[in-house]
Amino acid sequence: MAETPEQAVVKLQEHCGSLMMATLSDDGSPHCSYTPFCLDNNNYLILISELALHTRNLMARPVLDIMLIQDESDANQLFARNRLTLSCDAIEISAEDPDYVRLLDQFQERHGKTVELLRQLPDFHLLRLTPREGRFVMGFGQAYELKGDNLDQFELSRSA
Repeated sequence: MAETPEQAVVKLQEHCGSLMMATLSDDGSPHCSYTPFCLDNNNYLILISELALHTRNLMARPVLDIMLIQDESDANQLFARNRLTLSCDAIEISAEDPDYVRLLDQFQERHGKTVELLRQLPDFHLLRLTPREGRFVMGFGQAYELKGDNLDQFELSRSA
């Protein structure tokens, strides 16, 4: 039985430890970078340093695009790697938020001991990325627009 788009997205989210992101600089130019993430419901959590340009960009302009993409070594065809792209709003989760410690614990569980150190550093910020719209490609001619309140409905797209 062939893998469904829903199954392929879950598999991609489980296998990717980091996401790629595009933020906007002061002059409106794009800045591409990456960071480890973890999922909390339908949101992506990132723990990033204010020393990084992407953090400064997000604090000034809290919108970004993110991408999870199938590892090249796992792809049958480099031109058709499975990939999920999402346009997101970013919101900082303050240390006073009742979920703050739980979310950092979840992040540490996924990414290990380094998070134990990072969560103590004053320049690191926990952000929640909430997807507004998305697209999933799982091969040639298999592009889906993500629909619904949770972007969990897959509608075959007419454009690649």
